[in-house]
Amino acid sequence: MTRDGRPLLWKNRDTSHLINYVARTEATDSPHAYVALYNSEDTDAREAWIGYNDAGFAIMNTASYNLHHPSDSWKDREGFIMSEALANCVTVNDFRNLLQTLPQPLGVEANFGVIDAEGNGGFFETDDEKFTFYPLDDDNPVIVRTNFSVSGGEGGLGQVRYVNACTLLAPHIAKGDISPELLTDGLSRSFYYSPDCTDKSTASTVVDKDFIPRHSTSASIAIEGANSRDDVDKMVMWTLMGYPPCGVTLPVTIDVIPASLLQDSEGGCKASREANALMDKVFYKRKGSWRIKMPQLKRISDENRSKSLGNYQLYREFHK
Repeated sequence: MTRDGRPLLWKNRDTSHLINYVARTEATDSPHAYVALYNSEDTDAREAWIGYNDAGFAIMNTASYNLHHPSDSWKDREGFIMSEALANCVTVNDFRNLLQTLPQPLGVEANFGVIDAEGNGGFFETDDEKFTFYPLDDDNPVIVRTNFSVSGGEGGLGQVRYVNACTLLAPHIAKGDISPELLTDGLSRSFYYSPDCTDKSTASTVVDKDFIPRHSTSASIAIEGANSRDDVDKMVMWTLMGYPPCGVTLPVTIDVIPASLLQDSEGGCKASREANALMDKVFYKRKGSWRIKMPQLKRISDENRSKSLGNYQLYREFHK
């Protein structure tokens, strides 16, 4: 389904931790080095929220709200599990084994998305004691998850955003031309609203509700995977930090992280703060709801999208 046949793993991250950074963890106490996204408060880089390692294994999560809820005394362990996976896993089956051998309860309620360099991928819908695996295969070459799990039955959150994403992806699935820039600088900048099938980017003011990018979105990251172990050095973590319509996508590799994405003395990273400062200029609150000054935001987003696409082009030309 992708333009060049390489797997993609995308996370449009919603969180209360709006300032993030990217860091590399060396393979000093574990088999694998890796790069990943962290909250600004996590100065020791202990809880990864999306990343990939030097073996070609990549992982992300979405919070689920219709699986068995973990107890208040042991919850929100997803980031620790993903750090453990990045440090130790090579394949999707390795992650399966990790989930089966970690002490229970796991302290999670999540959809873990994974890909490896052997052509495998899928989602593990996981709670404290069990998981259901949905593999990528010929019948399901693209899998979308928001904030509910298919195995959880009714309930959950994010159903509108799920339909938004599926609708926007459908023509690209049909053409087989899904790319990382479609995700970071297409879907994560989109104001398509599926309940009435309209694009709200042409409005003057809109309520921030059920779009793919939201006031609570801290990053959009698409990991461009490898088709084989021999191609792991070609992997890229395309990183759009901050509120996506206000940010610029930059390439991260296992060996090179742009300076503006690194943790600094101000907390988090420069790119995250700059994007969110622009976000603050186009959002305001009325009657308890965030509202967007859409013409101003569209100008910012269009300008930064052009910068992002330029970064994609420059990187690819240099790494032909």
